[in-house]
Amino acid sequence: MTETSIPENEASNAPDPSNAMSVPAFRNLWLNTLTFFLVMNAHRFVVGWYVLDDEMGGLDGTEFQQSLAIFATGLPSLFLVLQAGAWSDRLDRRMLLVLSQVGSCIPLAIMATLTGVGSLAFGFVVALSLLTGVFTALGQPVRSALLPALVDKEQLMGAIAWNALAITASLILGPAVAQIIGTIAGFTVTFAVMAAVLAIGIIPALAVDVPPRESTPARRALLAEIREAASHVVRDPSLRVLFALLTMSSLTVNPSVMVLLQAFIKDDLGRSAGDAGIPMMLMGVGIAISSVIVMRKGNMARKGALFQRALMTGSTMTFLMGRSTDYWQLLVLTLVMGLASGFYINMNQGLIQGNTPPELMGRVMGLFMLIQSGIFPFGALLLGAIASQVGVGNTISGAAGLSLIIVTLTYTTQRHIHDLA
Repeated sequence: MTETSIPENEASNAPDPSNAMSVPAFRNLWLNTLTFFLVMNAHRFVVGWYVLDDEMGGLDGTEFQQSLAIFATGLPSLFLVLQAGAWSDRLDRRMLLVLSQVGSCIPLAIMATLTGVGSLAFGFVVALSLLTGVFTALGQPVRSALLPALVDKEQLMGAIAWNALAITASLILGPAVAQIIGTIAGFTVTFAVMAAVLAIGIIPALAVDVPPRESTPARRALLAEIREAASHVVRDPSLRVLFALLTMSSLTVNPSVMVLLQAFIKDDLGRSAGDAGIPMMLMGVGIAISSVIVMRKGNMARKGALFQRALMTGSTMTFLMGRSTDYWQLLVLTLVMGLASGFYINMNQGLIQGNTPPELMGRVMGLFMLIQSGIFPFGALLLGAIASQVGVGNTISGAAGLSLIIVTLTYTTQRHIHDLA
């Protein structure tokens, strides 16, 4: 008996873990994701800048008002993202993608108009941030759930890394470009450019060729849909820990860096709130570097241990940010934070998607987005209230210290997570 050989042309066509970009549908989804998160990261930065600004016609508000505006953007996720996840398991996914992109243009166009006539009061900022959050919640689960449907299993980690790279590029470019445009042309032009970028992103969204589902879940009440996805997470001991750590970071480290750091730069370091753009850019550079490493290595071993170590490193860097006494110190810390965050983002999402069946993907990713986006604003609001009493720097370090304690205990007691792949 002779050994069966694989034809050379078939071997050359084997899926490449780093070659997800060779799939046209994924490439269009990536371009749409890039435009969407470019604007969403700029939105959080510009809204916070506008609320805190006292030099360019902003509101000269408090850190609590800034946190409240960010809270308003994330609040709809708490009520809509699970329903959106169920819809992404049943409805036309490309239609949901396009609707999210089109709808997100509307509040930005209104903000541009109101700032142009000098009428964008704080109440309008909150209301329009809520509307932005509605359309963001609609599109988040489907963007994540589409990844396993568009690429081969061997390409999934590469696709997740490419996706993280798009989000990272938006983290780098969004605040930085918004700061440049805002400084030169003011808030009106900045909001208008953001709306235009979202409009451009509609083109690749329309071009995403979504494959038909193998099966469509039976229509049931929303609570039954949610219960099925939640039961899957609770029954799986690994997913249970991953979701618990995601919840903890969404209440502590994430709002400390993404919201309070801007107030820290203004109140504790005596600089303009707009100067938060450079630390955010450096953090994005760090995420990009580690995302490229993940993309090149493909299906890495011991993802669970790497995920936990990345969270411990990020928590340590955040603690030190709250103790910083000079702007340059933040630049170093945010770069290292970004290097750790790239592994955190890629490993967490990859482990969750790799342990979820396709028929539950939309709903489980809905739970993922609920924690990541729906709980995050509560963390921002809570930390903003605490910061007004004990100081921004103390609040950042306290939240990060709590995160470090929890993830260290988990790392030492939940060793089954280390070998997850």
